[in-house]
Amino acid sequence: MTGILLGLLTAMGWGLGDFFGGVASRRWPSLLVILGSKGIATLALLVVLILRNTSLQLSTDLAWAMLAGSIDSLALLGFYQLLSRGNMSISAPLTALTVAVVPMLFGIFTTGLPTAIKIIGIAFALVAILLFGYTPGDRDAPARRNIKFPMLIQPIWVGVIFGTALICLDQVENPDVLAPLLFLRIAALSTLLLALFTRPNVQRPVLAIWNQKGALRETFTAGAKIMAFIGLVDISATGAFILATQWGSLTIIAVLGSLYPAVTVMLAHFIDHERLQRQQLLGLGFCLTAIALISV
Repeated sequence: MTGILLGLLTAMGWGLGDFFGGVASRRWPSLLVILGSKGIATLALLVVLILRNTSLQLSTDLAWAMLAGSIDSLALLGFYQLLSRGNMSISAPLTALTVAVVPMLFGIFTTGLPTAIKIIGIAFALVAILLFGYTPGDRDAPARRNIKFPMLIQPIWVGVIFGTALICLDQVENPDVLAPLLFLRIAALSTLLLALFTRPNVQRPVLAIWNQKGALRETFTAGAKIMAFIGLVDISATGAFILATQWGSLTIIAVLGSLYPAVTVMLAHFIDHERLQRQQLLGLGFCLTAIALISV
């Protein structure tokens, strides 16, 4: 039960980060929000470890965490490339579903099938992920009609990369997760900065604001609080995920963590007063049913 609760905390944290990351990205470039939030979280972890006088020694856990951070950043860049291409009514749910399925299958392969009732719960959860991610609308209808099979490969591939990062996090065995989280964030930031300096399509939006010093200062002063919140919530959720996989099965935890769109949708409803779509209400029902069945 502890693993399940931690898995639900993971979904809550990632959902909060996703929602407020979207709020911040309405005012400032998304890549700067990502870099700022990850940077603040990294500094916070470093300060805590220094205050604890923690000895940092290279270990298998730290290596897995660094690999997870690098892979996650590559997937993030791929996801933002998907955003720029449109068709997100198809790409987003497909990516989210793949993120859940990849570690789930790995967990089944390594530890075996869960009980029948939990398998039914997993099925409900996977349907819920699709329902929360799919956003029908007339604006997207022409794009959906023009969808070709090769266009579906990239969202699946991005989901596979995200899912692989979760598998790497599952390999962290030490319950003291602060050091692995620090190295995860250092690796993630290094990968993002490397992409920033080597990929023109990543450079352009940042260089555009870099040339406007006032806008850049405003981003990192007015946006500091929300970026700190996003960074700390996200890193806390990742820590909860690592602990959850130590207490429970990756098969279950990966699916529970992937229910974070439910949190994002509900926050959008209560804070931004967005109207819940019919499929989102249905998804909420599937989500609650899934949690009940998995918890049995």
